[in-house]
Amino acid sequence: MKPLLFSVLPRPTHPTRDGLAIRNFHLIRALTGSFRVRAFVLRAPHLTGAAEYPEGVDVEEFSQLPRAVRRAQAAAASLLFGGSYSPRLYQSAKLRARLSRETARERPAWIVAHSYHVGPLALGRGRPSWVDFHNLDSTIWERMSETAASLPLRAFAGLQAPRVRGFERMLLTRADGASCVSVPDASELLRLAPAASPVVVPNAVDLSRYDFRRARPGSGVILFVGDLSWPPNAEGLRWFADRVWPLVRAAAPAARLEILGRGAPASLVRRAPEWTFLGEGGDTRPHWARADAAIVPLRAGGGTRLKILEAAACGVPVVSTTVGAEGLELEPGREILLGDDSPDFADSLVRLLRDPSLRESISAAARVRVERRYDWARIGEAFAAELVARARG
Repeated sequence: MKPLLFSVLPRPTHPTRDGLAIRNFHLIRALTGSFRVRAFVLRAPHLTGAAEYPEGVDVEEFSQLPRAVRRAQAAAASLLFGGSYSPRLYQSAKLRARLSRETARERPAWIVAHSYHVGPLALGRGRPSWVDFHNLDSTIWERMSETAASLPLRAFAGLQAPRVRGFERMLLTRADGASCVSVPDASELLRLAPAASPVVVPNAVDLSRYDFRRARPGSGVILFVGDLSWPPNAEGLRWFADRVWPLVRAAAPAARLEILGRGAPASLVRRAPEWTFLGEGGDTRPHWARADAAIVPLRAGGGTRLKILEAAACGVPVVSTTVGAEGLELEPGREILLGDDSPDFADSLVRLLRDPSLRESISAAARVRVERRYDWARIGEAFAAELVARARG
């Protein structure tokens, strides 16, 4: 019989929904090859779409309060009593109690927290715990304290950055193992806890789902994909709207921007009325098929962007800030275009829109890179093998 593994998730998995849901779907699917996987999943009311879990996973979901309520409670508690804001969003006495009962019934080989937010739920006496850091949130908060357009948000982010850093350090020192998405993140985790030995498990793309397109649309469509309830995405698009978009429209009047992602703030919609906000879409492939380029205008972020890998797999060239492409082994100028100030970002995007041969060369090179380096099948298998080896040890 396979050894037992408990997966603790901050929200349901899905192969296309968002970065965290995609990563967790593929990692858990790989784990089912070596373990009996039981998933304990938090589910918020706003996640109304059907979840999709890998075949063979025993799933139990635990309902949460509405997101707005949890955010208000977490912010108030952090300001009044100290501690970091983000993990307070994912507390669950019911889930914790269930884990305690099930661990007493049969001790698992691992309890894996698939996000640092739910890390405390995996910790406990006698529990072999693993924390997968999808992002290094302390870095995100620190960058938001410097780049957010809102003064209150900058102040709150500045307050949170050291608190989150301390929380991350606690998880690293108490967990039996940890993983992250990139070498830069691993270096930062080692700086926080020199005795830790984080394993790099890169984000990747499902190459069987995302085929490389052969037709080149020439549509003038620019695509942004991302959850706009995540502040760095919304802040990046505000910067793009104010500083970059006027330059792009002046040089390429036929350009159109389509935005695929839930939670668009009303202030952003008002800022750019000519943009097309598509809301949350289940399958991104039809949108990649008609786009001439993709943008990642992040100025604060952590981890690595799965949507860059999706675009590369589909044959859509990407323009990103350095922060947006951080942690991915894509060669600037050959496999991706980078621009950190508004004229450079706009110039790179306009060059792509005007030059079909440039779009084709970057797309082809990026697809080769993801095939060699960012295939979920190989990366998931390596992650499962690491947990099997450490469990035996």
